[in-house]
Amino acid sequence: MDMSEIRHIVSQFRGCYQLPGNPERDVYLLPLSGGADSTALAIVMKLLYPGIAFEYIFTDTGAEEPEIYATLNELEKFLGKPITRIFGGKGLYELIEAWGGFLPSARDRWCTRALKLEPFREWLTKYAGIQKYMFVGIRADESSRIAFTLDEVTTEMPYIDLGVRREDVFRILQASVGIPRYYSRRVRSGCSCCPFQRRSERAGLLQAKPIEFKRAMSCEKLSPEDAQRHPEVISFSQESGVAPNWMTLPLPAKDRMVGRAGRKDSLSLFADKGVFVGAEFFFDSGLVGDEFIWHQRIVSYSSSLTGIKRQLQDRYKHLLTTFEAFHLDSADEVRQKVRFAIYYVQAPSDVFDPDGPTAPGTYTWHAGESFRQMEHVIGWSKRILHAEGMRQQVAKYEGAKETSWAFEQHESSVAALKAVVGETGQVVDSMWFAAQEPTPDDESELDERFMACPLCQL
Repeated sequence: MDMSEIRHIVSQFRGCYQLPGNPERDVYLLPLSGGADSTALAIVMKLLYPGIAFEYIFTDTGAEEPEIYATLNELEKFLGKPITRIFGGKGLYELIEAWGGFLPSARDRWCTRALKLEPFREWLTKYAGIQKYMFVGIRADESSRIAFTLDEVTTEMPYIDLGVRREDVFRILQASVGIPRYYSRRVRSGCSCCPFQRRSERAGLLQAKPIEFKRAMSCEKLSPEDAQRHPEVISFSQESGVAPNWMTLPLPAKDRMVGRAGRKDSLSLFADKGVFVGAEFFFDSGLVGDEFIWHQRIVSYSSSLTGIKRQLQDRYKHLLTTFEAFHLDSADEVRQKVRFAIYYVQAPSDVFDPDGPTAPGTYTWHAGESFRQMEHVIGWSKRILHAEGMRQQVAKYEGAKETSWAFEQHESSVAALKAVVGETGQVVDSMWFAAQEPTPDDESELDERFMACPLCQL
């Protein structure tokens, strides 16, 4: 923890903030979500006003990302003061079960109300009749976002006056308590199953924490018709016997759309269905200068090329400020080492259905999209891409000397492909995607219908 660096960052803020009220008689509240904005705000206010006795409060939903608790513990060390932790008695999943499977959504935000606001209001009754100020981390680059309010509480947004933007928040965290690891796949904090997550965030949850994904999936109610449309997919690794960490995604040809159909291992009378898939690769150089990939994964998917490009552009912008969560040292390393690929993949419609649920009687976390559907689409995308990646390995090492490692790689890849008897679909097109550098004013427009309460996600 570099205190001089943290103080230097705070000293560079473009504005100034005047603490309201009378510190001798008023109460100063700083609710924490365990996310980046509220954590950094607690650090900033501690440095700007070291003599003020802020009350730090975290309201637990019982479905938080595990790394949130680690961040709170580190923050307590920095503040030199315990954080009050409130739990309403029942967590999110317990309330869903008690309420007959009623899921929270953009139309009914009962999760924030029942798990955050009501326990917080109850805790606040001990300060009834006292002037209270509550500090929330709405940043200068999202100043149009609505903050939550409470009776007898004045809401303050210091970041607005200070000119603190997203990049400032993560610089503060990098120099102090660190960036929570879940930011490697999420753009905000919240419950692991939060209905306000983007598709790319849910895809990250599926790949990083499949047990938590399955738990969220079990809460959805699908009609028999919708349930049978998205069966679980046998992975290429399971069928070929190749360990998952030895699997590779195919690399597009340089600087152009490939525009070719991949081989199909079986024939079908059913028409193909397709989807655009985006993936990320982290490249590095070995001791002898050979380039190698040390991280690769599917970021998300979309029914349109424009949609997947937008998701990858947002992903790039996120990586530039949260590089520490990926074991990188700077935003420049992101620019140098991270590349994005886009594929259009297809498989016969009797086994692959990328479309969302439509039948009456289906209730999901996200309208028109289910966790089971995502598991199905990502599963098939991986199967198709891993098969094509194996074919690339075969072609790459064709003709290698029998005594070489390359020959062994070729033979094992051939054997893996022969072991797979089921459908593997095809990669119709692939390309590298060059993300654009974001500008200081390149903040996405916020739609309040799809943003959770700041008490959850700041």
